[in-house]
Amino acid sequence: MSVNTKIELLAPVGTAEALRAAVQNGADAVYLGGKQFSARQYAQNFDSQELKEVVRYAHLYGVRVYIAVNTLIDNEEFTDFMDYIYSLYLIDVDAIILQDLGAAYAAHNLLPEMDLHASTQMTISNASGARFVHNMGFSRVVLAREVSIDNIMLIGKAEQIPLEVFVHGALCVSYSGQCLMSSMIGGRSGNRGRCAQPCRLPYTLVDSDSKEIATGHLLSPKDLRMIEHLELLQEAGVVSLKVEGRMKRAEYVAVVIRNYRDALELIETRNNDESLIGKEYRPEPRAIKELFQIFNRDFTDGYYLKKPGAHLMSYQRPNNRGLFLGRVVAYNIKTDEVILNLEESLKKGDGYQIWVSKGGRIAGEVKSLKQDGQEIESAETGQVAFPITKGRPQIGDRVFKTLDIELMEKARDTFISSKDDSKFPLDMRLEVKMGEPVRLIVEEERGHVTCATGDYLVEKAKKNAFTIEMAEKQLGRLGNTVFYLRRLELDSGENLMVPASELNSIRRRAVEEIEEKILNNYTKPELLESAYRQRVGSFVKEVSVISPNQKKKTKLKKPRIAVVVGDIYSLKAAVEAGAQIVYFGGEKLRSKKGIGTEHFRQAVNECHNQGAEAVLMLPRVYHEDKSEDIKRYCEIGHNAGVDGLLVGNPGTVQLALDLGLPSIRGDYTLNIFNNYSVQFLSKLGLELLTLSPELTLKQIINLRSSNEAKFEILVHGRLPLMITEQCTIGINLGEGHVDSGCKMPCTKGGFGLRDRMNMIFPIESDEYCRMHVYNPKTLSLLDRLPEILDSGINVLRIEAKREEAQWVKKVTALYHEEIQSYIEMGDSYKFKKEKIEILNELSPAGFTSGHYYRGVL
Repeated sequence: MSVNTKIELLAPVGTAEALRAAVQNGADAVYLGGKQFSARQYAQNFDSQELKEVVRYAHLYGVRVYIAVNTLIDNEEFTDFMDYIYSLYLIDVDAIILQDLGAAYAAHNLLPEMDLHASTQMTISNASGARFVHNMGFSRVVLAREVSIDNIMLIGKAEQIPLEVFVHGALCVSYSGQCLMSSMIGGRSGNRGRCAQPCRLPYTLVDSDSKEIATGHLLSPKDLRMIEHLELLQEAGVVSLKVEGRMKRAEYVAVVIRNYRDALELIETRNNDESLIGKEYRPEPRAIKELFQIFNRDFTDGYYLKKPGAHLMSYQRPNNRGLFLGRVVAYNIKTDEVILNLEESLKKGDGYQIWVSKGGRIAGEVKSLKQDGQEIESAETGQVAFPITKGRPQIGDRVFKTLDIELMEKARDTFISSKDDSKFPLDMRLEVKMGEPVRLIVEEERGHVTCATGDYLVEKAKKNAFTIEMAEKQLGRLGNTVFYLRRLELDSGENLMVPASELNSIRRRAVEEIEEKILNNYTKPELLESAYRQRVGSFVKEVSVISPNQKKKTKLKKPRIAVVVGDIYSLKAAVEAGAQIVYFGGEKLRSKKGIGTEHFRQAVNECHNQGAEAVLMLPRVYHEDKSEDIKRYCEIGHNAGVDGLLVGNPGTVQLALDLGLPSIRGDYTLNIFNNYSVQFLSKLGLELLTLSPELTLKQIINLRSSNEAKFEILVHGRLPLMITEQCTIGINLGEGHVDSGCKMPCTKGGFGLRDRMNMIFPIESDEYCRMHVYNPKTLSLLDRLPEILDSGINVLRIEAKREEAQWVKKVTALYHEEIQSYIEMGDSYKFKKEKIEILNELSPAGFTSGHYYRGVL
């Protein structure tokens, strides 16, 4: 979209110091979390009183405040959620950032006056997705990090919703909101704000024979840095540039925001100077060096310009690299001194790290520094020596500066001190007339004006007459405010007296009035608690959430079995073994033949001949340049007679609705977690909803008993834990290419990622060269079927997209038989353990019951 407004620089804030760092270094807006519902639960975050102070402080400086409320929300938490967003409304936050569909549905209905921003966790990567959230009531969308500048421009031209993108900081290797890796490995859900970052751990790429191909931090991306390409993002129509880093220290925020602010001002200056228009913009070399120094895993420009391949990844290490200083040229065993030729400056107090050839890393603080045998405080270049306390480096080992004490002090000074250059100037006129109250007229730089009148009636001076110097001393006492006195004009008669206390009082009154005028710019319409409670009551009643004790107990109904398949052979096996629904299509795995559009009618006929439904899956993710292809895909499926569409992304939901296609079903990748998500999607017309695999069976039963909607849950198969644009197979075996020139080794055998526990995560590449990482263990609820069936779930799904036809046939038949046995036998039913032995042969890595009996943090 075309925008005329100034582009926003949006800073991360995790502490009070980081807030000051962001504001004092040029942020236009900040985003942060409270103690509840924030996707960075391990950040310090802010309690209710602190949030109020944050908003006041930021608004006085003209900085907007966005609160992240971007986790999935359980039914039992929804009352607290509705109370929480009302509390945010009362303190005048500028927007809330949301992921959960139900939370967004509720927030828009309860607080239409509040701006809503769609979190990157919603995986919006196309114009249909942007339209979906716009229709929901969002006023801004944070696009998926994987969207290119070309596609950003296409989305902006197609839709009117403002676009926000990340420009600096840590990257997730998986599409945000689509990652179950941390959740399934250790129960710490990224969708609930508690990601344990398993992507930063070491892995070994192995083939189907467990032969090692590559080892390292194979899922750990470099950090994003787009400071060189800000103009391209502006031209694409982006309105907000977001810096990642709510877990980072305040100095990091200061350095990054200051350098991006300087870059934006440099661009603005160039654009206003005719002699510079058209010339290539380059950031200052100092800026690049400081960004490297403050924190880096090395840098990448992500997916903005092209598919980056190996350039995206930080295989060697998952944490801060620092700034390269040089290589070890000698090591003095007697003095434990490392000698190196400096390529960058080094000072006493700096932090260092040596990447030793053997033994990992040697790190510490530079306690002393020598050059030419003399003790020095710092050195810019040349050969230097400093002692280390442990380890034994080798000649040629690389040395990095991990902490620059001078840069840290400089950064800290920006938010610890109260310099006038970070404050707003006040121009004052003081009128002192005999026998009249003192009048103080104050004008603030941003156009706010007030006039304060004192209580004291001016008298003749008995000793020292009142002077402008006396007035400046008292009126200039603005230390704890966001102002400083720039100019004072005194209109006074001769030989008059005004007490200092009167000047202090009138100054305070004037400043408070100016502050109130500034804050009034951000004040939302009054909403009394009683009125809000009435809104809540009406909304809850409107969405018709049924109380469990209102739900009539119905006779146990036999659920249908749905199977996800990857080729026509598996489809046949599924329906022959008793599947009543078959999902096919979506991303075609390169290890499978898939079911192409030319075979859609055959797939439909195979299902219909066995009395089963044929449902076409749409890709979990697609980008705007593929939107016409996806539309044609849907139309071909519709013409072939498919019985419905399975959609798992806001973009595909909207696309299916726009095309007017019948029988739309929602996939689990929509992260359906609560009644309000269910009600929202049901009102859109979705006929069947696959619930989040992060729900417990207890939560599922609660949802089932509170809704008339039809539900599906996953009961068997290896679940996809991650979907990523990065293909580890192609990077390591396909000459590093991912979009052209790749040898496509993914078609020539099976591959996996082996972790430190020797568990192998199967990986697959699809037709778009995206990688899918699967759970080593197979989800299985075969021995828990009575509890599942008693819950009243309508459809039980078997995930088998990457499985062979024989696997599909055996597993589907087992579930079909056990369901039938329980329906017929009821309480006398007993599960036969030999059935597990059949499954063991099919899934040698073992089984898991997922989160159905443990839940997530």
